[in-house]
Amino acid sequence: MAFYANPYFHSTASMTRMTSTERGRMTVTGSGKITASPDQAIIQIGIVTESKEAETAQSQNAIISNNVISALNKIGILNEDINTISYTIQPVYEFTEGASILTGYRVQHILEITIKNLMNLGPVYEAAVAAGANIAENIRFDVSNRDVLYMEALQQAMKKATEKATKLGEQIGVNINQIPVKVNEETGTISPRQVSFALTSESITGAAPPIQSNKIEIEANLSAVFIY
Repeated sequence: MAFYANPYFHSTASMTRMTSTERGRMTVTGSGKITASPDQAIIQIGIVTESKEAETAQSQNAIISNNVISALNKIGILNEDINTISYTIQPVYEFTEGASILTGYRVQHILEITIKNLMNLGPVYEAAVAAGANIAENIRFDVSNRDVLYMEALQQAMKKATEKATKLGEQIGVNINQIPVKVNEETGTISPRQVSFALTSESITGAAPPIQSNKIEIEANLSAVFIY
């Protein structure tokens, strides 16, 4: 993505002068970082069922999945915030005396749930488990206004790049035009992206575990070309 001629990161700088009639060019980089408290979470909760017949395992899984979704609806989670991200059917084998014997089928349905009020994180977990969910993994904290915060970080980056170019110009004795002739946006980062969290049917209890969210850091990076 490229921006042109708009004012406003820690990096390297390169400078070139063409000929006596051409303007010199200076390329600098800048970075901006915004730290924010997360206001929503995305959690993955799943249902695993096993049966000798694939159709039975699927039917059981569908019943429990619908119960989980219904339980989440009752505590205020909308259907638009509940999405299937994985649905698998796998054969189950038992190994006996060097031979593998088909004993049944396992069906796994993973739901991704967006929780827009962090106070509901515990209740969501408890409701899902009570309704039959037996897998919980991968909580990701996020901010709902990510785009706004990223633009703030990008403006910081542009401001720092401009300041850097101005200081370097003073050092070498030239006047820098503070309006860049070219700006290239580089890949930004958001952290932490995910919190490791894994519970299975063997370890799940009825109570939600204490889960602490971390600050979200949104970083923007760019390079800018100034003339002098």
